[in-house]
Amino acid sequence: MFTEDGETIDTPKRKSAINERMESLVNAPLAVEDALVGLFDHSDHTLQRRVVETYVRRLYQPYLVKGSVRMQWHRSGLIASWEFMEEHIERVDTVDNMSSNTPLVEKHSERKWGAMVVIKSLQFLETVITAALRETTHNSDDVMPSGSIEPTSHGNLLHIALVGVNNQMSLLQDSGDEDQAQERIKRLAKILREQEVSSSLRDVGVGVISCIIQRDEGRTPMRHSFYWSSEKHYYEEEPLLRHLEPPLSIYLELDKLKGYENIKYTPSRDRQWHLYKVVDKPSIQRMFLRALVRQTLSDEGFAGIELGTVRTKGPISFTSRSILRSLTAAMEELELNSHSASMKPDHAHMYLYIVREQHIQDLVPYYKQVDTDDQQEEATVHMILEELAREIHSLAGVRMHRLNVCEWEVKLWVSSSGQANGSWRVVVTNVTGHTCTVQVYRELEDSHLHEMVYHSTSVPGPLHKLPVNKQYQPLGVIARKRLQAMRSSTTYCYDFPLAFLTALQQSWATQFPDLKKPSDSVLLKVTELVFADPKGNWGTPLILTDRHPGQNDVGMVAWSMEMSTPEFPDGRTILVVANDVTFKAGSFGPREDAFFLAVTDLACAKKLPLIYLAANSGARLGVAEEVKACFKVGWSDESSPERGFQYVYLTPEDYAQIGSSVIAHELKLDNDETRWVIDSVVGKEDGLGVENLSGSGAIASAYSRAYRETFTLTFVTGRTVGIGAYLARLGMRCIQRLDQPIILTGFSALNKLLGREVYSSHMQLGGPKIMGTNGVVHLTVSDDLEGISAILKWLSYVPSFSGGELPILPSLDPPERPVEYMPENACDPRGAISGILDPNGKWVGGIFDRDSFVETLEGWARTVVTGRAKLGGIPVGIVAVETQTVMQVIPADPGQLDSHERVVPQAGQVWFPDSATKTAQALLDFNREELPLFILANWRGFSGGQRDLFEGILQAGSTIVENLRTYKQPVFVYIPMMGELRGGAWVVVDSRINSDHIEMYADRTAKGNVLEPEGMIEIKFRSKELLECMGRLDQQLISLKAKLSEAKTSGLYENVELQLQQIKARETQLLPLYTQIATKFAELHDTSLRMAAKEVIKEVLDWRNSRSFFYKRLYRRVLEESLIKTVKDAAGEQLSHKCAMDLIKKWFSESDIARDRTNAWADDEAFFRWKDTCANYEEKLQELRVQKVLLRLSDIGNSTSDLKALPQGLAALLQEMEPSSRAQLVDQLRKVIN
Repeated sequence: MFTEDGETIDTPKRKSAINERMESLVNAPLAVEDALVGLFDHSDHTLQRRVVETYVRRLYQPYLVKGSVRMQWHRSGLIASWEFMEEHIERVDTVDNMSSNTPLVEKHSERKWGAMVVIKSLQFLETVITAALRETTHNSDDVMPSGSIEPTSHGNLLHIALVGVNNQMSLLQDSGDEDQAQERIKRLAKILREQEVSSSLRDVGVGVISCIIQRDEGRTPMRHSFYWSSEKHYYEEEPLLRHLEPPLSIYLELDKLKGYENIKYTPSRDRQWHLYKVVDKPSIQRMFLRALVRQTLSDEGFAGIELGTVRTKGPISFTSRSILRSLTAAMEELELNSHSASMKPDHAHMYLYIVREQHIQDLVPYYKQVDTDDQQEEATVHMILEELAREIHSLAGVRMHRLNVCEWEVKLWVSSSGQANGSWRVVVTNVTGHTCTVQVYRELEDSHLHEMVYHSTSVPGPLHKLPVNKQYQPLGVIARKRLQAMRSSTTYCYDFPLAFLTALQQSWATQFPDLKKPSDSVLLKVTELVFADPKGNWGTPLILTDRHPGQNDVGMVAWSMEMSTPEFPDGRTILVVANDVTFKAGSFGPREDAFFLAVTDLACAKKLPLIYLAANSGARLGVAEEVKACFKVGWSDESSPERGFQYVYLTPEDYAQIGSSVIAHELKLDNDETRWVIDSVVGKEDGLGVENLSGSGAIASAYSRAYRETFTLTFVTGRTVGIGAYLARLGMRCIQRLDQPIILTGFSALNKLLGREVYSSHMQLGGPKIMGTNGVVHLTVSDDLEGISAILKWLSYVPSFSGGELPILPSLDPPERPVEYMPENACDPRGAISGILDPNGKWVGGIFDRDSFVETLEGWARTVVTGRAKLGGIPVGIVAVETQTVMQVIPADPGQLDSHERVVPQAGQVWFPDSATKTAQALLDFNREELPLFILANWRGFSGGQRDLFEGILQAGSTIVENLRTYKQPVFVYIPMMGELRGGAWVVVDSRINSDHIEMYADRTAKGNVLEPEGMIEIKFRSKELLECMGRLDQQLISLKAKLSEAKTSGLYENVELQLQQIKARETQLLPLYTQIATKFAELHDTSLRMAAKEVIKEVLDWRNSRSFFYKRLYRRVLEESLIKTVKDAAGEQLSHKCAMDLIKKWFSESDIARDRTNAWADDEAFFRWKDTCANYEEKLQELRVQKVLLRLSDIGNSTSDLKALPQGLAALLQEMEPSSRAQLVDQLRKVIN
């Protein structure tokens, strides 16, 4: 690396090559320091000199004075000296004055010197130090002020390198083993304490002495640092700084760790990272990882360095690549420790210091050009650094979270001529792996403290105005609770609002990448809900409050979240309630039940969506601790406790103190001792037993009611037990994380009940393989952010409140697009819904918008497909039919020894008990969500075997009818291309079940009838009818039968037998053909044209045009339903749907738009224009309101008692009204009375 043939030939080209090689090692991102130390004693003096120079240049980069390294050979060893700049950052302007175009901070440098002596034995130390000091002071006169005797400061450094392990026979050397190395350190410390040596070093301003001990191959050098102690007046070793050179320890800010005791140091395998393990109180294993980030001037020579498992989606900046490379190396190191309980940290913090100054262009990818305005340069750099941190977190955050890296920090110097020039810090808190908080700080001098502090450039962060060198503190309450939640494999409840914000940001970026999303403050506004009374319980109302996280004294927290979504950019509000798994394991006590009930009631009252984030341990268990601590036992024989006991009791003294906690009776013993025998334990605290179960019943009822009155959704983010599991089902809509169970009882309790080890985990009882296949869970997700994203996706299909308008967005998939997916033999439901990719990878569109279909209940009853999609941006619910045979897997029950897994085939296009139940459940959910419904009907009928009837096929089919009968939104039943609808399957979806809302359509190729053609001819075209048809149509048979008649008439019986045989043969020959004819004839009764002729369907559609047709029809019906709702609100509930529609038709036909036009009602555009102008029907709506009020007043007038109460009721009404509205109403009433 440093030498080559022709060493004596000193050519410029050769010098340049050597300098380039040295420079590449100085800037190498890999740790090469130990390798360089291994060459300190090389026999080639030229190589030795270059190695030492490279080591010094790397150690003092970038503060080394260029060209200042000098080498001198001494009889005792090599002496190197150099000069470096000790920099101090000073503020130009005050923190408050940030508007100047000049830099806020400047570097003020003070020139210092350093020296290194390379010796083979400590016996040469004093001699070589004297020579080194003579050399350095002679060559650095400019460091000392003219005429000065004392140094201006004590910032000079001396490095002592003890080498020579390869020449152990020399009498001047020590052995390289551990004991000998420690002996060297003791000897070195002793020498440095000697007055003569200490004084000579102190007089020339040496503040730090570093000792490097070379060891044999395969063993890293030992490093020790000695600092001048002003108290002890000698150089003392600093244990924390072992293993590091003093300049590096300053860069790595190790002083921040001095608040901890028993710090354990471990270097990483590649020697780039320094790992310090400490124990926080209470016992939390913390690890601080420190590294310098060195950057090559280009990737040449280091192009082979990979980023590990990180895969970047596109080009990243030079700085990002350097940071990511270093972080990846640290994560590899943590991976090795992840299986060791003693080494795996509970909380890890990473700190990186980028050695080289960064220009603004280094911070962005090469293809981006940064145009910085002097006035906005600081804000621009702030934004760039925040984006850089979030980009790195998106690539490595999940892995970091898995390795318990909770925070990472980067320090760098931005070189600029403007305000951004100076030291910057980026502090990233890794909250969930997918979500993070990023704080960007400047380092500025505090004019009062006269020290460097963190300074936020925008919104003040947690470290704002704190000293930069402040020692690390024990973990705060929130950090500890995050760790506690992490140990329960879930997210701390107060971190979910951040997850909602992240999911919202992703939603905007995905749906509208070209549009600028709202700011975070507009995107999501979160306000916590708390009891109005701090001691709140049953019946206590909720109020909004703004308080810091973690201050809850109830094991549940709730928020009102106002969010700006692509569907509702002006904002929509949802209520979110979550278990706090760090508060008594998230169990439900009376106060938790009361709080959950209050949130549920609020959601029902305001008709807002209610999201429940479940992570709990069920109803709370407890005992009266005050009784437990002092009860005594009444033994059967006081002298022999092993004979058993009779009762437990309290002494009179204890009973006087805690008598209210028990129900007891007095017992007098023969020795006059008084005992209070405990009959029942009540307990001082609430929430020990059955009261928790009573509260569970209350919230079960409330949540079930909420499903019917508003939108409810449960996300199982952690283990949910008992009442938590019931809530997951009672809310109906449920999302489950793949690694979290939904159970009624823990597996260990079941094992005790069964008397043997049957179950091995909660997942075996209630994991996704169970709950995802039995209809409890609608969706499964891999992590919490995916779960929150699924919640927002689900909300994007439903109104902002119960009874509100549908969230309709313009679709990027044109509604007029033809349906390009063409079924060949059978209609694939998913292809018909969302399209498929053809063999060439081209997307072939289905009926609904591209990428809008979200399938739910996918793992359950797979012969039916259910989910939500959009058509032209209008959200709809979908029920479709699987045409292929699927296998139903019934798992074995470990509790039954003779149980085994069963695989039951289920034919496509057939309703089974589970798929019929799934259909009914989907209809109920869609109706509650107020979604228009599309049924792609393609059933041949119901499965009606004995087992099917036993398992409730009849009940499930009847529920389908009931749920369609009560459906309140537009319903489209469409028999798709190559589809068929027969028998009972037609019956349960027929339009006459709900003629106000259901419309039926069929494709030209669709079929429908009572039976399939083959079954039809078995009944209506039996063999007798087939033979008659042959005899009527086949000329040869007609001829043969005529000959047979002639033979019978003429009495030629031998001809009769012959003719009969010929007729029989002909009939046998033609029977297969006429069976086909009969089948075809029966099929002609199945056509969609016949359906239309019999008016059982509304229209026959062409498959390719079905998308555009349904979009127009859907949009028209959605607007009609909206207007019908307005009419019914004005007229009262006594007005039927049909009457409301008739009124609308009448108003429309009488309008100027429709007058003198035939069939104007069928003109969609005319209807839209008429509806959009409220003046066309507002007067008529007012008349309906008058009639409604008149009807109510008539009812009051017909009742004497109601009539007497009218004045009081009117007075109460006026009292509740706003003053202006009250005065207006009073004036109107006066006019009516007069």
